[in-house]
Order: sequence, then structure tokens, then C-alpha cells
Amino acid sequence: MRPTLKVLVCLCFVALFCPLSSSPAISLAQALTPWGSIYEVARDERSVAEITADKKITTTIKAALMQKDGKLGLAVKTYCFLGRVTLLGQLSDEGFKSFAVSTAKKTSGVRGVTTYWEAPGKEGTTTSDLEIAAKIRTALVADKNISATQVECEVFGGHVYLLGMVRSKRDAAKAVAHAKGVKGVTSVTSLLIPPRK
Repeated sequence: MRPTLKVLVCLCFVALFCPLSSSPAISLAQALTPWGSIYEVARDERSVAEITADKKITTTIKAALMQKDGKLGLAVKTYCFLGRVTLLGQLSDEGFKSFAVSTAKKTSGVRGVTTYWEAPGKEGTTTSDLEIAAKIRTALVADKNISATQVECEVFGGHVYLLGMVRSKRDAAKAVAHAKGVKGVTSVTSLLIPPRK
């Protein structure tokens, strides 16, 4: 599918099935959807070629981690923007952390690797973390002045990580403010990438 046609298909899908503009309230499923996967090129600061390269890197790393250990592989969240990989998750296995980093570093196209490891949480934090993520997503989508579709979030025991490429430093600051305003959030780490000059 050609990039321009792909954009139109994505926009039609959003218009038909995600009429967010007509209602400020969204469902939990919508709130947890990685919006970048729906809007893709239409709201991304990267070119089609850059998005494709980043997705290939992410998929290659994730596949290697899952092949090594399915459970631990799922615990590692993998993001890539312009060849720069971020690995994060609740993980105590030092050997698997090292494996994840070395796998990412030797993946073709990777320009750098950053890690953010959290200690495994106590039982039951996953549900509250998902609720926090949904509330953050709701707050971001409700704010029509920022490009919320470019912001992804991961939550570990109330600690929020915001990831993505945003169109301005102001958008990044507002996303952080929205996250901090959600009940249950203990801290916010912004890994949002400002616009290129």
C-alpha cells in the first residue's frame, strides 16, 4: 500500500470508528490503544521510511527477546524512535537485562540504547497501572491543543514513563502535567523527543 493511500485509510478508519471529537469520554479499550498504530503517518513527526525502519528494529528486538524467554520477553517494553532504542520494564533478572541490551545494540540500524528498569512490583499493581494509563490517555485525548496521538505511556507501580516524538516542547510539558494530575501517579519520567530542527 502506498504511503498516501495508507494515510487516507487510517484517517477513514479513525473517522468511522473513533469519533473522539464528538464525545470527550472514551472507552477503556480506546484509552489503552497505542494511537500511533492507528494514526501512524498522519500524526507522526517521522517520515514513512523512518517509521518503517523503527518498526523493523522494534520487531526484531522483541522477537529475539521472546525467543530467549517468553515471560521475560513480555516484561521488556521496546520502543524505537529514529534508530534510538528504549528498553524499559519491571525486571530483576540481570542476565536477561544484559541480553536485552546486547540484542538491541547489535540490531541493524540501532544508533543507541537506553534502559529504564524498575523492580518487579507487588501483586495486583498491574490493574491499577492499567487504570492510570487509561486515565492519562483520556486526559491527553481530551486536550485538543496537544498532539496526544504521538504520546505513549508505560506505568510501573505508579511510576509513569511518557514516550514518543512530539511536535513541540510545549506539548511535552503539557503531557507531563496531565500525567502528574492523575490520581495514583507517584512520578513521571518524560522520554518525549522534541521536534527536530
